[in-house]
Amino acid sequence: RLFAPSAGLRLFAPSAGLRLRGSARPLATAAPSMSMVDAALPTLEDLTDPREWLEEVEGDKQIGWVKEQNADAVARIGEPSDKPLYGRLLEIMESDEKIPYIGRVLNGLYYNFWQDETHVQGIWRRCTLDEYRKAEPEWELVLDLDALSAESGVSWVWGGSTLLDEGPGVRKDRVMVSLSRGGADAKVSREFDLDAKEFVAVMDGGFELPEAKSQLSYKDRDTLLVGGVFGEGEMTDSGYPRSVWEWRRGTPLAEATKVYEGEQSDVSVGGFAYLDRGRRYELRYRSLTFYTSSYELKVGEAAWAPIPIPADANVGTFADQLLVTLRSAWLGHPAGALLAAPAERLMVAGDDAARSALLTPLFTPTETCSLEASTETKNYLVLSCLDNVVTECRFWRYADGAFSLERCLKGEVGLSPSFSAVDAETSDDLWRTSDGY
Repeated sequence: RLFAPSAGLRLFAPSAGLRLRGSARPLATAAPSMSMVDAALPTLEDLTDPREWLEEVEGDKQIGWVKEQNADAVARIGEPSDKPLYGRLLEIMESDEKIPYIGRVLNGLYYNFWQDETHVQGIWRRCTLDEYRKAEPEWELVLDLDALSAESGVSWVWGGSTLLDEGPGVRKDRVMVSLSRGGADAKVSREFDLDAKEFVAVMDGGFELPEAKSQLSYKDRDTLLVGGVFGEGEMTDSGYPRSVWEWRRGTPLAEATKVYEGEQSDVSVGGFAYLDRGRRYELRYRSLTFYTSSYELKVGEAAWAPIPIPADANVGTFADQLLVTLRSAWLGHPAGALLAAPAERLMVAGDDAARSALLTPLFTPTETCSLEASTETKNYLVLSCLDNVVTECRFWRYADGAFSLERCLKGEVGLSPSFSAVDAETSDDLWRTSDGY
């Protein structure tokens, strides 16, 4: 798993946000320039934001201000809808010929979130693979945000879903669905029954988190790991969660137990539990700055332990391996490299010499080649590299405790192939997409 946390291959970059399993994801970020870390620059405490009041996105005063700015812009450049390009772009955006990308495969059904001129807020829907292959699939409606918005009088915007994953062979029947009012940063998260296709009421034991800049993860069927919903005292100076709490099903949120916390000065703090190819991990982190973090990992029933990597590196897992992406040179490997090592052995290695002996480079940058993204299947890590502005996909197979490079697929200038897993938990099937001009 490359964090931003998801199941399968995971890379953890807390400041980069969350991405779902099966999606291509960035791996490397350019190191900050000296100007970015100049000690003479103002700190967060020194800065003020004169537009902070606009964060109340549905307030009458705020909406009035936006209308004034829109009117001023129209007066200066004209009404956009009067231009031919506007109509062309709107037709493209609302076209039924858009690719209905699959976000999840659960219990043999392929899930897609879809918006068009009829479903403005969007619908969450699903179908079988045989149906998906048809020119006009017959979709089964799971959740209609337009209907929900009309019923509640709130313009709900899709914020994604968090799956209860109890391992291979166990039916996937619960997710936490996150929705925001008008696209605000704060979200409401409610438990959803995939079989009944409805939210689970609190009186029936369903989890429901109040509107907040929250983080959440299932630890097990009856426990959520949550943060960001316990008041300003449990938020960082940057406005993100500062602590992780365990909340048991059927109990008031106020009775949740704090299990981890960072400092007020941290950017954010979080914790996640997940299964990765049959192995159970729990990970928690402190984003110390935008570019640096500290991580602790719990493998199975072992005790929590810090992950011994540089503070500016990103970390993840693939089966029993730790994956480390470097932002600065470490143990003879350059910035931008991707390294693999046995997780449990690296965690207990006594010194740099012992750690170095465990590292296997999966990608090493050159003057012309950088690592752009990755995806994963059950047995493969697929790296998307950019070499002289040409995309090359490298397929690393993991078997018998080791990675081996099996094949490479190179694109051409102006046409880039990319891959994403169909269902990384169960197969090596891939979606292939080609983008070009």
